[in-house]
Amino acid sequence: MLFLLTFSSCKKETANQQIIPIPNGDFEQWDNMPNLAIWKTNSCPACLPSYETYIIQKVTDAAHGHFAAKFIYNGVYSSYAKNKFSISAHPNLLTGYVKSSIASGDTAMICIDLFSGSNIVDNGNFYETSSNMNYRKIEIPISQNTANIDSAQILVVGGKKQNTELFVDNLILIRND
Repeated sequence: MLFLLTFSSCKKETANQQIIPIPNGDFEQWDNMPNLAIWKTNSCPACLPSYETYIIQKVTDAAHGHFAAKFIYNGVYSSYAKNKFSISAHPNLLTGYVKSSIASGDTAMICIDLFSGSNIVDNGNFYETSSNMNYRKIEIPISQNTANIDSAQILVVGGKKQNTELFVDNLILIRND
């Protein structure tokens, strides 16, 4: 009896965790060009100038599911993708999986802004400055200045130097109560 009381008093409470979906946050949806669906990007796989324009690439080297997105620098401009969508709950974290090959002195980043109307009221940022050849989970804390939010925008930006590559997969917003 004493044994049961001792161990039952050690029970830890787990916080409620709400997952807030990100449209195509798992990078599984691509059109037949292949362009990343839902996100607004500066990638143009079908364009034919003298430099590489397919700078946000569909790759099967994924941390989760079948596909991930690879952001590269083409020698002319950085790759970027942004996704703005409605949300009704204020997240605490943006989580996801990244791996990278970062050229010396370069930086790639993932940013999240929370909006109330057209005003940015909270945000969080992740900066990748070193190479990590295996996927790892990242957690980007989001500021908590106000509870009044209506939408979120996520921006992923590749580096500005040749040979920088950022792989991103399975972005999820989490609210811990």
